[in-house]
Amino acid sequence: MKEKWETFKASLPETTSMSRREFLLTLAVCILGGMVFGMLFSPRKNMVIGSNNGNGCGGQEYEEGEEAE
Repeated sequence: MKEKWETFKASLPETTSMSRREFLLTLAVCILGGMVFGMLFSPRKNMVIGSNNGNGCGGQEYEEGEEAE
């Protein structure tokens, strides 16, 4: 494996130049790809924010036509 890596490394040019547009597009692809990867492989969570006690009237239930005092 090390021999293949050295052969590959020798075939690469010493320096390369990258335009500003190419750099920004590469950066954007990496960031967006990381976000998608994180969403797909994150643990599933069932988070509920709230008390789930209805409309917040203190737990008192009124029949139709009655009003709260």
